[in-house]
Amino acid sequence: MHASMRAWAERVLETLAQTYDGVPLTLVFKGTVLPRPRALRVLLDESSAVIATWRGECRFIVGRTQAVRAALEGWDLDEVADRLAQAGDVARFELEEDEVSSEPQAPVGRLVLGDKARTLDILSELHGPWCISRPHIVRGEDWEQDRDAVLQRVRERFGNERIVVRSSCSAEDAWTASNAGRFLSVLDVDAGDAAAVGGAISDVFESYGPEAREEKVFLQSYVHPVSESGVLMARHPETLASYWVVASDVSSGRTDQITSGALEKPSSAYVEHGVPRGLLPDSLRRVVTVGRELVKLVGVEALDIEFALAGGDFHLLQARPIAKGSSLPEGGEVRRAMLLADACTAHQALLRPKAPVVGEGPVYSTMTDWNPAEMIGRRPLPLARTLYGRLITDRTWAEQRAAYGYRDLRGTPLLRDFAGHAYVDVRASLNSFIPAGTPARVAEVLISQQLARLASAPELHDKVEFEIADTCASLGLRERLRRLYASSLDAGELDALATALRDITLHGLRDLPAQVEQVQRLRAEPLAPGFEGGLGPILARLRMLGTLPFAHLARTAFVVTALLKSFVREGVMDFSEQREVLQRIRTVAGQLQADAHRVRRGELGLEALVAEFGHLRPGTYDIRMPHYGADPERYFGPLISGAEEPFRHEAPLSRSLHERLGAGLRSAGLSMTSEVFLSHLGAGIAGREYGKHVFTKTLSGVLEHLAAWGEPLGLSRDDLAHLSLEQVETALSLPPREARSWCRDAVEEAREQAAAVNLIELPDILTRTSHLLFHVSSGEQPLFVTKACVRAPVLVADGLPDPERVRGNIVLLERADPGYDGLLALGVAGIVTAYGGANSHMAVRCTELQLPAAIGVGREQFRRLSGGRVMTLDCGGRRLVHE
Repeated sequence: MHASMRAWAERVLETLAQTYDGVPLTLVFKGTVLPRPRALRVLLDESSAVIATWRGECRFIVGRTQAVRAALEGWDLDEVADRLAQAGDVARFELEEDEVSSEPQAPVGRLVLGDKARTLDILSELHGPWCISRPHIVRGEDWEQDRDAVLQRVRERFGNERIVVRSSCSAEDAWTASNAGRFLSVLDVDAGDAAAVGGAISDVFESYGPEAREEKVFLQSYVHPVSESGVLMARHPETLASYWVVASDVSSGRTDQITSGALEKPSSAYVEHGVPRGLLPDSLRRVVTVGRELVKLVGVEALDIEFALAGGDFHLLQARPIAKGSSLPEGGEVRRAMLLADACTAHQALLRPKAPVVGEGPVYSTMTDWNPAEMIGRRPLPLARTLYGRLITDRTWAEQRAAYGYRDLRGTPLLRDFAGHAYVDVRASLNSFIPAGTPARVAEVLISQQLARLASAPELHDKVEFEIADTCASLGLRERLRRLYASSLDAGELDALATALRDITLHGLRDLPAQVEQVQRLRAEPLAPGFEGGLGPILARLRMLGTLPFAHLARTAFVVTALLKSFVREGVMDFSEQREVLQRIRTVAGQLQADAHRVRRGELGLEALVAEFGHLRPGTYDIRMPHYGADPERYFGPLISGAEEPFRHEAPLSRSLHERLGAGLRSAGLSMTSEVFLSHLGAGIAGREYGKHVFTKTLSGVLEHLAAWGEPLGLSRDDLAHLSLEQVETALSLPPREARSWCRDAVEEAREQAAAVNLIELPDILTRTSHLLFHVSSGEQPLFVTKACVRAPVLVADGLPDPERVRGNIVLLERADPGYDGLLALGVAGIVTAYGGANSHMAVRCTELQLPAAIGVGREQFRRLSGGRVMTLDCGGRRLVHE
């Protein structure tokens, strides 16, 4: 017997008991059957017991306990039924095919979950922690034959109520495919208006197509107004991992905004099944509690439940199986639980800061500072994760900032891993932007207040340096510092901080040419083939001549960009003037477009283009991704054929703008002319892109050398991606046969680990240990580029898409590093990324090309948009709408 059968029997008895004023009832059954209280109640009004049979065999008996137990001897239900019949006062009926299962261990859900109308009709018979308006079913055949009679029955049932006309087609809500949203439902119809009701019924039937006569629709009371509505998945819909996944609408007052995808920023919650209910917010606790009851009742763990909360009641609008497109890896749930337990322990150990870090309240983010979500992904594989650490986040990040004039945090890692997810330690990051020499008390006040602001506005975690912390000189800096910190710091301390930030800004600008020179050294001495001297020296040189000067250039680019934005914020210039200034900057990425145009005109050979840009790959640190040079015709061909000469501003900037910029610079205490500032702005942004171009070229060479080393060992690129740098270095020191065996074992273990990590859902920002087990998000605030509004088909790209499919589409990229530059010149209508911020590579490129874009929409909104076929990207209105 399946456990759900006992739960169903208990619920049936509880429901029937409310009719018989406490008269005890007993239900005995064999196998999986479907006792339905509505029919049983009618029969029990006239009999002391009811016998249900199927194909002549008794499958359940329900009746007054005294009568049933008197006949209970042994376990043969047919004999019990015969004894009850001999005693008289017994009703019999034959079960329908869909009310009994031939599989004794089948869950009750196999009999309950079917078309929407029948499922809700069955569940509406049971007493439970939910309300269900009993479906009024209209069959296509009846509607075709006598519409007036159908409408009369609707008036008799609903009077002048507001109702909803819903689809219940045989092609939806199946075990293998839900077809959710495929068919029409019409909300808020006046049941007293026959024309409106008839029109709604016809519209729903017409949405089925030519076979509508064999189908049905159903009508229910319209639930309104609602305080919350949404969808609860009893398992993760993609991986089937043990999560309650709730997408809810707490703002519109309607019931269809989540299911239709019309809500721009739904609230999304992920609750690990083992989380104590007491930890959850009230409404979430209630939704999860009902979910648990339904799962227990029908015995199907992967349930998709639509609901609404109104007037204090939980209204169940639908329950169907999640159409399973995947299965859990063997042992994955056990390993997943261990990873989460270890992550909670690790997070607890990091609550208190360790010197030199100060500040109360740790915060971890996937998108702050060096933005791992954009560069290596939220769940990076070992090679990408350890490469990123070795080159940037272990040491380089802190070394660069100490040299720039900030506090020295060398020895503190920027990146932390929780259950295989990469997070920036925001507390450490904020510490690294405090000017060196700042008194400890001042630093403590600054960091603690910044962390508190971020915890109260977590959606700003990808805009920390623009919205949370001041890290360089800008217009209005002294006034802003006083507004934020005057209650905790005195005027002298605030003035000292502003002066220190000004000095850091000026030092960084002066040092810009020296950092470009360092990068040019790396470009002048390309990577030698092979690893004869080991991998360590190669990466050390790449760090010193590549990522370290690039970090300096990136910091300076941020400084000049922040200063430029402050001109807009303080009203010195407007957005159109800012856009014009940025469009005049020519970066190495823009050079790709210009060189492609030169190849088209016959002024440059394809070989030269490939030599300069062939190293680009979508996923700078991902060895699995092909670089452009691997297939020049595919990646460069469409780029060349569609290349146009880059637009250049011929007219100089207005004298008025120069005068306003000069006055603004003087007000910020920066003794430079507007011409000098604009020169620094162009050099900073172009220098960052140039430094990135050079160091990624060497890094791409390292990845290709690794692939060549692994090939004779039988290691694919995917195998190598599952090895850490340390493991690769160990294997390099072993004889080939031993290295092959050692790597195989390491790869197998890493694959199992990665499979378990993929079953874990963590938030993009962590402020509490409990967030590792459940979290609620309400959407990111993306950066919109341009003011344009475009409507176009959606193309979701995992890696670099086929160039022939790109033109005219809005391309959705989870993350977009320099390897996607070639995509931008292929006639895309717009770009949407899950991750990235105002200072990200893709934001800079889209601004330069004036390409409509939404950068950093967040994981949940990206998933929602990915499900649409067409979308509207309204940058001016700051809206994203999918259809």
